[in-house]
Amino acid sequence: HLAVSAGTALDASYKNATKDPESADSKRYYRALAKGLEGVARATPGGVLVFFKSYRLLELATAAWEADGGRALLEARKDVFVEDRRLTGDEFDARVRAYREKAATPRGALLLAVMRGRAAEGADFKDDAARCVVVVGVPYPPRFDASTRLKMAHLGRDSEAWYKAEAFRNVNQAAGRLIRHSGDFGALVLMDRNLHRHSMMSEWFANRLVAASGSGECHDRLCAFFAARRDPGLGTKRGVPVVVE
Repeated sequence: HLAVSAGTALDASYKNATKDPESADSKRYYRALAKGLEGVARATPGGVLVFFKSYRLLELATAAWEADGGRALLEARKDVFVEDRRLTGDEFDARVRAYREKAATPRGALLLAVMRGRAAEGADFKDDAARCVVVVGVPYPPRFDASTRLKMAHLGRDSEAWYKAEAFRNVNQAAGRLIRHSGDFGALVLMDRNLHRHSMMSEWFANRLVAASGSGECHDRLCAFFAARRDPGLGTKRGVPVVVE
């Protein structure tokens, strides 16, 4: 769990990140998030899938990075592709193909996508297309959405349990993009202070969670993991390190 980057807590909550994107706290958060992702991109060969908790968070992040240089920071490491909710089906497929092609090159690529979006649920990423998966924020259902309110009203006292379960179901689904066959490998980074170990997380990665003190340690752990994959004599030959807590 990467909870802190550049001395700033990684907190994608409504209050901190999306309520007022022009606030000092929000701007500080987006800068820290870009720095954390830059470290991941620098350490990871091939493709990096970054799943945001919502389209709003993704759109606010990319807008902030255009203004503060965060986009350029990421593009200095890898080609950057963004899942846009306005894309038609054919346009989305073309963007994913372009991402896969770039991910297979030595430079690699980043795909900024959304949990519950098309990349998380309808596309297959294997081998170099997903050497690292990053989860940004806890994807709770929108509490004031009409369908969410109806569901919670129907469940009554069980509504909060359902609400949390839906969030972690989406985290588990995003994490599942990482390993697509028996010979596949990669790293999972949970990039939010609220994405600590939880009983609703899938055991295959929850039991491998490792806490990183900051983006520098996260980068170093990823470098060590991928070096071990290149040279099995250096360490773990198989497995998925989860740099989070």
